[in-house]
Amino acid sequence: MPAHNSTFPWLSYYGNYRFFEDRMHEHSKVGGVKNIKTGLYDVHLLDGRVLRVFICECYAFDDASYHETVENYGPVNAVIINSNWCGYDFETKLARMHERVGIFDIKGFMTAINTSNYWGYMNADERERLKRSQAS
Repeated sequence: MPAHNSTFPWLSYYGNYRFFEDRMHEHSKVGGVKNIKTGLYDVHLLDGRVLRVFICECYAFDDASYHETVENYGPVNAVIINSNWCGYDFETKLARMHERVGIFDIKGFMTAINTSNYWGYMNADERERLKRSQAS
């Protein structure tokens, strides 16, 4: 469900992605960022990897949102939820991890790209939630 815009690609509330771009230009592992389409970027990492990233500003990113993203933009390596008032479904994150696709907030993405298996990064709350679900 989009927060600001009901049509794909769920544009940034402010109409730009400057915050994301600025964070990527500041990151020590990022060599460059290329805007492909509205909300779609290639992030060039210094280790040679190029990650296709979709920046989403929708209220609750879920499986349907993911499939709509891929239908419209093709395969992506990561989805970044670009808003403090928006989020993503934990089950969707887990399902995408099996496909080597990461779903993050911006802070999570910035941490994840420091690792070789970025798609598997979980913050402390997510790790605890996974642990509780596995114990049930």
